[in-house]
Amino acid sequence: MTQTDTSNAIAIGLMFTASALLCGSVSAEGISAVGNAGMPPDAYIEAASKPLKKPRRQLRPSKAADEYRAQIEEMEAEYGAYGAGIDEQLMGLGSALQRSGAHEEAISEFRRAMLINRVNEGLYSLNQVPMIERMIESQIALNHWEDANDNQEYLFWLHAKNYGEKDPRMLPIINQLSHWHLQAYIDEKGATLFEHLIDATNLYALAVDIISHNFGANDLRLVEALRGLKASSYYLATYKGEPAEAVVVNTSFGGGNMGNERRAQLDQYRMKSFSSGKTAITRIMDVYQKNPKSPPAASAKAKVELGDWYMMFNKWHSARETYGQAYQALWDNGATNQEIDAIFGRPAALPTLPLLDEDREALANSYVTVSYDVTAFGKARNIKILNAQPSNKVSIRSRVRNVLKRAKFRPRFENGEPVDTTGIVQRFVFD
Repeated sequence: MTQTDTSNAIAIGLMFTASALLCGSVSAEGISAVGNAGMPPDAYIEAASKPLKKPRRQLRPSKAADEYRAQIEEMEAEYGAYGAGIDEQLMGLGSALQRSGAHEEAISEFRRAMLINRVNEGLYSLNQVPMIERMIESQIALNHWEDANDNQEYLFWLHAKNYGEKDPRMLPIINQLSHWHLQAYIDEKGATLFEHLIDATNLYALAVDIISHNFGANDLRLVEALRGLKASSYYLATYKGEPAEAVVVNTSFGGGNMGNERRAQLDQYRMKSFSSGKTAITRIMDVYQKNPKSPPAASAKAKVELGDWYMMFNKWHSARETYGQAYQALWDNGATNQEIDAIFGRPAALPTLPLLDEDREALANSYVTVSYDVTAFGKARNIKILNAQPSNKVSIRSRVRNVLKRAKFRPRFENGEPVDTTGIVQRFVFD
């Protein structure tokens, strides 16, 4: 990867669409996951109580859709509107409509398939899952984020009813839903973004609790969940409020004074965000150190994360000491020169949170090429804009300048000591 390619990820992660899947630890004790596992989301109680209606036929987008409709009509004539097997044909029809871009009609067919499945197989049938997942795909395509969120919550509820909330078989759906909430927060999708942060934190904590209880305190599966907590801790710490005044509070959270209660909960989480992230990274180090199946020098590399955490929270002296310990630990644990150089051979922008979604085509349309220095204390200096596209847009130049002025970096190290780095040239791309 070239320095420009590296800078692309750094720049986007640093400022414009940074997304996360890296961790922090909050005790799962006493924390409920999202909603109430005893009842489905309100939207589904309402949907289940309505009589089944055939959707009004719209334009037929494909031969496949025609064939599915013909088969459905034959089955309905023979078995009735709720006949077993009709749900499978409706899934095929909905998929054909979805592929053609007829998302509203596709959602209607998927919902109809789901209700027929529930009549034949029961309220908690997991065979509904593909239908709900397809509905989510079309709702996302239509930017119906609240509906998609309700469906994500329903998937969690459905799995919890089948397995129990703390069963290890819940881990895939917990991972899916926590990822959804974190991405929704980053992309600013939904009515009240802070609720996505709270839910993501609770879900990652639940995953840590499940893994620890079922597989032991040093199981390597803990690392991903802990890194998720680290990410939610960072976003909690940097939360600046909603982009616009929220009008709707998600019904799955209840009514009345629930909005104020959730905001009070948010304040508590934010106050603990630094210690939560620090605890998570420390636990990752411990898991790697005690598990014989850990990758080489994994604990030492996790210690670098702890140094980064200190740096992001302006704790330079703690960061410097931790980086020095990590540098030595890498040597002591057999890390190669290339591995050490990849970590300490050049400044690294913080936070180093990976992108969840990235549109390379869109990102290529705007960029700023800039030169700057990074001091041994992790600060950018001597910032110079070399060129930009579009060239007449002053705002993108000032945007990069401002971001770099506020940015924190892991400094370059030589012989275990932080040093200045001059003349860095990178291209920052964004949409």
